[in-house]
Amino acid sequence: MRFSRSGLSRWLSCFTVLWAPCAVLAVELPVIDVVADQNVAAPRSIADSRSDAEYLASRTVSLQMTQPDNRNTGIFLRGLGTTGFNDGMRGSVGVTVDDVYLGRQAMFPAHLYDLESMQILRTPSLAGPGPATSVGALHLRHRAPEWHTGAALQSTLGSYGLIQHQLVANGEMLPGQLAARVSAYRHRRDGVVDNRFDDRKVNNEHHDGARVQLLWQPLADVQARLMLERTQLDETCCAYSVAHYSQASRARAAALGHPLLPANPYSRQVAQDTDNRRLMDQDSATLHLDAWFSPALRLVSVTGWRDWHMDAWYDLDSIDLAVAPRGGASMAHQQWSQELRLEGALGVTLDYRLGAYYLEQSHDRARGLQYGPDAARWFTAGMGLPPLDDALLASVLDGGTVVSPGTESARHRALYVQTDWTPLPHIDVSAVLRHSHDRTRGTTARRVGGLQPIPPLPGELVSAFEGLRAALLGQNSDARHQRRDESLDGGLYGGYTLASGVRYQAGVSTGFKPGGVNGETVSGSVPPTFRPEQSRSLEAGVIAPLPGDAQLSVTLYQIEIRDYQALTYNPDSSPLIPQMNNIINVDRVRSRGVEVEAQTPLPGNLNLATGAGYNDARYLDFPDAPCPPESGALFCDLSGERMANAPRWTAFADLRHTHLLNEGRQLYSGLNYHWRSGYHGTTERGTGSHVDSRGLLDAHVGLRHARWDIELWARNLTDERYMTAVFALNGGGDYGALAGAPRMVGISLLLRTR
Repeated sequence: MRFSRSGLSRWLSCFTVLWAPCAVLAVELPVIDVVADQNVAAPRSIADSRSDAEYLASRTVSLQMTQPDNRNTGIFLRGLGTTGFNDGMRGSVGVTVDDVYLGRQAMFPAHLYDLESMQILRTPSLAGPGPATSVGALHLRHRAPEWHTGAALQSTLGSYGLIQHQLVANGEMLPGQLAARVSAYRHRRDGVVDNRFDDRKVNNEHHDGARVQLLWQPLADVQARLMLERTQLDETCCAYSVAHYSQASRARAAALGHPLLPANPYSRQVAQDTDNRRLMDQDSATLHLDAWFSPALRLVSVTGWRDWHMDAWYDLDSIDLAVAPRGGASMAHQQWSQELRLEGALGVTLDYRLGAYYLEQSHDRARGLQYGPDAARWFTAGMGLPPLDDALLASVLDGGTVVSPGTESARHRALYVQTDWTPLPHIDVSAVLRHSHDRTRGTTARRVGGLQPIPPLPGELVSAFEGLRAALLGQNSDARHQRRDESLDGGLYGGYTLASGVRYQAGVSTGFKPGGVNGETVSGSVPPTFRPEQSRSLEAGVIAPLPGDAQLSVTLYQIEIRDYQALTYNPDSSPLIPQMNNIINVDRVRSRGVEVEAQTPLPGNLNLATGAGYNDARYLDFPDAPCPPESGALFCDLSGERMANAPRWTAFADLRHTHLLNEGRQLYSGLNYHWRSGYHGTTERGTGSHVDSRGLLDAHVGLRHARWDIELWARNLTDERYMTAVFALNGGGDYGALAGAPRMVGISLLLRTR
């Protein structure tokens, strides 16, 4: 099944135009409540109007999600995972939406709306949906069309110019046979970062989306569900406050007499002389087919297509000098997948699932940068050069460009079988076996241009400037690489339930994440391809009912990964601008810990959900790790050290209260607190790369009726200053940070027709 991208885009875009004039309210927005025993999220009607990736992580333990911009989304589970800074990197934590795997973490939805549930799988995923994973998976599912007619409209207004409108309309077109559902949203928020260069606000939010679904049931035992969706994003983003200046940057600025903004990751201030902007659009189509041959035998087919485009350009030097004032990246990613599952039962004690999966994906990308008139002055500051005319010195690098185009194509095939056996009513055993085959091909290139001839100068100066050009721009290159990987993985899980309702469970499994081609032009010690991750997971836990319908869950786990894929700079690539975001294999890492979660009904219509997780994630064997840039050494032994992006502690508490009034009205309120400890945000652990601990408090109070709902909410109620992510601005020791959103307050109003 193929779609014209332009035709599908126009067809879906019309929905975001048609509903906008009437969107003065908003749609029923689900809130994610993770159920401790099954890790399945259940929706509520309307909560504090948050629907981004970081919000999901605040309602559970051991899950960390950062979304500084969609392209570089980071997903970590139990301290393991990665960001998408390298275009050749796939996620260790798989993400599926309506059972369709997203080939890039950057495709994670910018806005979650009309969501039915989210499942967090904290062990390697082997039995689908999607390919095998080495760590775990997130499964998001949207509400399907229903056999009734109705609509809901919601509008949210908040501080910093927040305006959000959402719509859901459901209709039964042929009673019992054909139903349709239309969902759409519009989200706007002003920037929260001050650009001191031109006194403008940057890092705003501006995106729209629309989804159309058809549910067809021609026979009682045959059902088809078609989903078409389009998302658009156009934002002035992403500017990072400087967390730390390297000694070289401070010395160069001092030599030029140029003042730098104070290094303060919480300042929400930048000084950039070039606009930052990102554009993203995604079209998708999903087809679910279900056929029941008998009550005990069902065939499921899931077909998915995605077309994702991204363009972004930035002020690459992050200061108000024209050193590298222009640069960015673009990508066009396409994927197609097909999954077939045969699910049945052999008697009353044995269920089975047979599955076949195919995924084909490809992308074209380009990265580029351009040096400006201040570049030569900046990089030669403090070198003791003889006095030179400013225009002459500027010509050494001004206009010089580096463009790095690349391509990648990958195919994944898999077969799997799962059996669920219940030999006795209180004993259950599950086993899964999966064979995966991957092939990846990729190209990388570098094109240097735009340089002016070096003017006549003394020979030693000409040699120095030629060396400066070579160090900063490199040489033209072309490379083509490929890799094939196969893996046979399995898992065995068992549970025992006592008469009291206490359940003991344990499992052991292996996991797999394919290798691939480095999405950067690499040199030195970084190879052009990287090996697959192979994981081994052990988990044991108990789920205990407590008096008063309370429930307690305790889980112990350990996961070990060989050839863990990590991102870092290449310390021996260039003395001035080391290559960034190269993929390397860490020989062996381990994550182990304990998670405790509880649901506790309290007197007075109160309900308390709490959780705490302790995670000890370490590099077990990492003798050739990159050193902190300020150390002056190239390689360090990080064996035994804590891993990057792995907070030791996470905890949350969610308290909800409901009070019934007359005439069917309901007064409700809630508090949510989420805390995590600090961690290093980059592999090399340089000064400025540490992310401090933080605790966030959200609150809401509302009044609801069968047909309407109004709510006041506050996010980050205490106005906590915190970082959501930290990045190496270059390989020389300069780090930037994305500060978390300040305190925001607002009001949401919801109307329903039924």
